[in-house]
Amino acid sequence: MKKSIYFYLRGAKIISIVLIVFVTASIFFIFIEIQKLKIKSEAHLKINRNLALVTTVTSLISTVNKIGKDKSEEKDTLLHIIIDSVEKDNSTLYTTLILISSFVNHKSRRNTIRKSWGNSSNWNTEEKYLIVFVVGRVMNTNSMIEIAEEAKLQKDILYLDVFEDFYLLTKKVIIGLIWAKHNINFKALLKGDDDTFMNLDNIMKFVKHNEVTDGYFGNKIDRAYVKRSGRYQVTKDERNESNYNPYCSGGGFILTNSSVYKMIPIFDLKKIFRIDDVFIGEVAYKVGIKVRGAKGFYMYNSWCEYKKDIMVSHPSIDSECNSFLLKRSMIDNKKLPRNIELESTRCYKNIKECINS
Repeated sequence: MKKSIYFYLRGAKIISIVLIVFVTASIFFIFIEIQKLKIKSEAHLKINRNLALVTTVTSLISTVNKIGKDKSEEKDTLLHIIIDSVEKDNSTLYTTLILISSFVNHKSRRNTIRKSWGNSSNWNTEEKYLIVFVVGRVMNTNSMIEIAEEAKLQKDILYLDVFEDFYLLTKKVIIGLIWAKHNINFKALLKGDDDTFMNLDNIMKFVKHNEVTDGYFGNKIDRAYVKRSGRYQVTKDERNESNYNPYCSGGGFILTNSSVYKMIPIFDLKKIFRIDDVFIGEVAYKVGIKVRGAKGFYMYNSWCEYKKDIMVSHPSIDSECNSFLLKRSMIDNKKLPRNIELESTRCYKNIKECINS
């Protein structure tokens, strides 16, 4: 009996030890796998960071060397560029450089632009142009990895060390314009947003025939009231006056090369105005550049109305509106055959608003 109990207890002890060893081994195995996943994730991140660095360093070194004796502020500003993947030809004089402010996670909007109005096959113009997306960053590792991969694939991304925030859009504009000065030869620069439609034939024709040296064109807004509440609120410390100087709506406006060069010395990333389009208007006022209203900038086209002279239409968030405006444009430029039903459709949506417009 005692021997049976002894062997029973001994067997139980052995089983307990085996279980402990098994559980310990399992925990250790799980720990190892977790570490492998972490290492893999970190390696992936490092690869993409290295990709960003490799893509950017050569361009940045070249750019900084070009700056030479220019203000150190411009050099410092360009250091905010994490990735410059833009494929450009330094021997080409681009008729228009199109800088699109885009939220980093708006990949679908950027792809819509690339496939629609950003696709050169949809237009007749033989003028040279370049489309560049200017994006900021968010506190999300996946977003960083995805934008690095998109930049490598598409070669049209400027990824900035600026947090994506409505009140920091001015910084994206400043960095984009300074980058343009030191990297691209251009006659004019069109700053736009990723929720717009653009007719590139009309834009190139406008820029080609423009004779104003210090040009600033768009949907001109005169004596807009300074709002003290809401999204566009501004404190009296920021602006004591009740009205703004003239400016163009930020959805899309054109600056000539001369205007960009005259504005840049006024820029200061440490002293920005929170509303980007108003900021450009204030800078233009300081350097003596006249704001000019121009036909073709439809900034409040929420019913998606087509007009033959469209240069920029805003907003154009959904792909259906974008497609409608593109097809109507391509019928007019004879890239598509006549379509009576489509041509008789004035607006894509909100028909009541459209009729009353």
